[in-house]
Amino acid sequence: MPKVAIVRCADYDGVRVSAAVERAVGLAGGIGRFVSPGMKVLVKPNLLSERAPEEAVDTHPEVVRAVVRLVKGSGASAVIGDSPGGYGKNAEEIFEKSGMRRVAAEEGAGLVKFSHPRFVDGIPVAREVFECDRIISVPKLKTHSVTVITGAVKNMYGAVTGLYKAEAHSRAPREEDFVKVLIRVYSAARPHLTVLDGIVGMEGDGPAAGKPRAVNLVMAGEDAVAIDSCIARIIGLKPLDILVTKAAYEAGLGEADPGRIEVLGETLESLTVRDFKLPQTMPLRIIPRSVVKALAPLIRFRPYIDVSICTRCGLCKSSCAVDAITIEKDRCGIDYRRCVRCMCCHELCPHKAISIRRNFLTRMVWG
Repeated sequence: MPKVAIVRCADYDGVRVSAAVERAVGLAGGIGRFVSPGMKVLVKPNLLSERAPEEAVDTHPEVVRAVVRLVKGSGASAVIGDSPGGYGKNAEEIFEKSGMRRVAAEEGAGLVKFSHPRFVDGIPVAREVFECDRIISVPKLKTHSVTVITGAVKNMYGAVTGLYKAEAHSRAPREEDFVKVLIRVYSAARPHLTVLDGIVGMEGDGPAAGKPRAVNLVMAGEDAVAIDSCIARIIGLKPLDILVTKAAYEAGLGEADPGRIEVLGETLESLTVRDFKLPQTMPLRIIPRSVVKALAPLIRFRPYIDVSICTRCGLCKSSCAVDAITIEKDRCGIDYRRCVRCMCCHELCPHKAISIRRNFLTRMVWG
């Protein structure tokens, strides 16, 4: 029976975060169960966009610091690594703004942008995944406009290098197909330990344009699927309503059945968020698939560029796999004949200039 440890943490004060992470990992078996002296450990946060820590887009640097210190305290070395949003184009800016560069320097850890792949079943997985002795995933609790939540399992999608992520979105625009890609990546790059930053998560239209929401918890465990199952229950969903969790469970990659997960520390009931706001796209997942299919021609969600906010940085355009975005000095727009509604531009925009819009019928039905 997998164990998921949950510890309360009120804020990102360094002392409190360190204590919470240490206790959560201790309840999950202790860092010595996962890391031995002399090992090289990859610490993999969720780094999506060039945003300050208080915006709750990226894993908070103090949580990463606490994990790095546990690794070093075990006599191992740590390297912080990710393939940030924008497919690596603005990785240095993200490292700086998110606080990762500062933490790496202060803690004597390495810091790498995943750029050199090793192909596994046709997927370019960062070589650091294979060159390190252990992987500790440090995801952020957030909503996601395509997959409902982005948590423990999906965090390892960041182990993919280059433009493969964009190409995968264009080849698999439907959630059902995209989830299959996520599961293939997770199978190739499974972490040995997951420590989830849920102190301040994100609700609404995440993973980058939602609103910060205090959830006040740190989770730790070996089974990432079990962690995602617990996240779902805390925000008011059934674990198997999340297709990523369901697919990982059915593939035998972890446990999603609440009755077969041992929760240690705090109870899920004591941390349940009663009014947690889900993405605008969520209604498509809570009605029967047959109904969704019948209504599909009439239900429309699409990204929209607010030209009054757009800074013309061009990140969305350079990252669009189907070349559907035009960014000019006097005009910005999206060619919806080409757009596959992968919402990557919505995810990646560091200025919240791209929102999700719904057509009239969708607004009438779901408010």
